[in-house]
Amino acid sequence: MRKIILTVFIVLCTLKNAEAQWIIQPTGNIHSIRDVEFINRYTGWSCGDNHIYKTTNGGNNWIEQTHPDAYLIQQIFPVNENVVYAVGWWNFMKTTNGGETWTAFFAGGTGQGLPVLEALYFIDENTGWLTGNVVVMKTTNGGNSFIDSMRLEGLGQDVYFKNAMTGIICGESGGVLKTINGGQSWHSIKIIKKGTQYSFRRLAVINDSIVWIGSIPIYKSTDFGNTWDSIGYIPSTNFNVRMYGLCFSSINIGYAAGNMGEMYKTTDGGYSWKRENSGASTSIIYSIDAYTDSIVWASRGNGTIIHTVTGGQTGISNSSILLPKNFILYQNFPNPFNPVTNLEFKISKFGFVSLMIYDMLGKDVLTIVNENLKAGTYNYEFNASNFPSGIYFYTLMANGFIETKQMVLIK
Repeated sequence: MRKIILTVFIVLCTLKNAEAQWIIQPTGNIHSIRDVEFINRYTGWSCGDNHIYKTTNGGNNWIEQTHPDAYLIQQIFPVNENVVYAVGWWNFMKTTNGGETWTAFFAGGTGQGLPVLEALYFIDENTGWLTGNVVVMKTTNGGNSFIDSMRLEGLGQDVYFKNAMTGIICGESGGVLKTINGGQSWHSIKIIKKGTQYSFRRLAVINDSIVWIGSIPIYKSTDFGNTWDSIGYIPSTNFNVRMYGLCFSSINIGYAAGNMGEMYKTTDGGYSWKRENSGASTSIIYSIDAYTDSIVWASRGNGTIIHTVTGGQTGISNSSILLPKNFILYQNFPNPFNPVTNLEFKISKFGFVSLMIYDMLGKDVLTIVNENLKAGTYNYEFNASNFPSGIYFYTLMANGFIETKQMVLIK
């Protein structure tokens, strides 16, 4: 009886989640969403133009927050669930209650001589840096005052600090700046030859040591910006494409997206990239934020955020040119396994296919397939390195066919 109840629960969950790999999450407006940042699986903020939004359910609903600024907001930075900062053109704001109220430290106009700000980074509730047009500013008291304000050459478009002393900035004309004294001085690291048109809009950092930047060419540093290698190239056929959003969720998995709505994914650390099916929109994708390799958000210029819980690409392969006569879900092999096992299934005609993995409580822990597939035999290598030992279930749904099988992970 328990097995029957669990199977029914799994089927209901699967029907509920049978959506495209990239799900559109509207904000209710059509203006540009220039940044999206999550503090945990469900709580995050997004911003753009002069709007700020918050979600507490993974982006299913975005609630606009009231704030005192009327100018463009470029980036938002949640330190924790309560303390969040935001910067943009002539503005810098903060909340200490999760966004219920916002305080503007400065919010003026061009005539007031305030800086055009593009990016910010805080290592705790009090210490952070702002950067933008020819300036970098540092605060150690949560924005009440700035102890360092240094002139830069060009436009700083993203900033990251690994600790209180060491940080990097990327920006216009293919340049990177690095400090080892908390921002009192910066030295330039030129990556692209003089005269090129590429600008670096986002930094992607893993383990406070590995850094990626890029536009069409992708560059990687393994020593936090001291040296760089050209490792990959976005394979767009559109000459006008430039990458805006860039994010790595782990050493191998990363996402890049650009001004024509194109999104790309790498599974080998940036050496090769594959186009994502992220929808028909050609609106700019400004920002990407990944909670895990599978759970990712991206903000667009048309007032929407797109979200995936499958990592975008399925990673499945059609292993046979012969068309199956029936729908079949095979037992995984090996079983028990540690930590890799192979899942195989057959579908006899084109249609929507869902293959999901659940734990003993019936909670969906991984969506492998949620899309239309042609008839064929498919294989998926399930790597459970990040899963605890236990019993798991996997369910295949296709054209009215439903079957669930059990597998055992032993570590």
